[in-house]
Amino acid sequence: MEFILFLPLLIIVGFVIGILGSLLGVGGGFLVAPILTFIFDYFGIPNGVKFAVGTSLLVVFINSIISIFRHAKIKNIDWKASIIIGIISLIFSYISGFLVVNFIDSDVLKKIFGTFLILNAIYLGKSHHIDEIHETEDNLPKFIICGVITGFLSGLFGIGGGIVVIPILTLFKYPVKRIIAISIGVVPLTSIGGLISYLTANTEGYIYNIGYVSIPIALIISIPIIYSSKIGVMLNQKISPKYIRIMLSAILGVIGLFMLL
Repeated sequence: MEFILFLPLLIIVGFVIGILGSLLGVGGGFLVAPILTFIFDYFGIPNGVKFAVGTSLLVVFINSIISIFRHAKIKNIDWKASIIIGIISLIFSYISGFLVVNFIDSDVLKKIFGTFLILNAIYLGKSHHIDEIHETEDNLPKFIICGVITGFLSGLFGIGGGIVVIPILTLFKYPVKRIIAISIGVVPLTSIGGLISYLTANTEGYIYNIGYVSIPIALIISIPIIYSSKIGVMLNQKISPKYIRIMLSAILGVIGLFMLL
């Protein structure tokens, strides 16, 4: 019965990440994974962190598919770059997800990831020139680097990869609007790579789950996304790159601090 008390929180989380997914091209795992970790720990579920990460990846995958559907209508996805980065990140997210499920305690890596996000938040906040960048040539080596880092971190932390793609491509001088157009297409490929590792894990003795993925909780969070994603698409079309950049900087900074603390 106590779990019912957390239902409003899960619904709110779903509503928020639905907006962020369509507005900023992020899957929302950076918000879902920590909250589910708290909930699973509260109920004393063994391997709660792994269940949180696996369930988060399913939510991120669903969110990203809905976001793609919304943006595809207005042709707001950079498919070429998304597929290159996404396929590479899919492979590495599967590898890192497999390592976490079977071998790795990711506490130290969370600190490293938090530092990475904070540094990039500072850079993004100061990079006024990015708002004026309009033309960017495709660069395969940069896409490969982005895919490797994004995939590896995605499988480790239960994130869709958008929150990693954004700062990396920012460092590579890509304009904010194009970064979001790329990230939207990358997230489903990245998340499914890590998700496979968690779905196929051996977790006998639990109910309503497949591997380290809680199906009912993922669905509860995902339902509000269907409606709130419309708001994100609308805001994406109306907000200028400057304010999107500021929002991204603030979100990266807050998440980075959360990872460290």
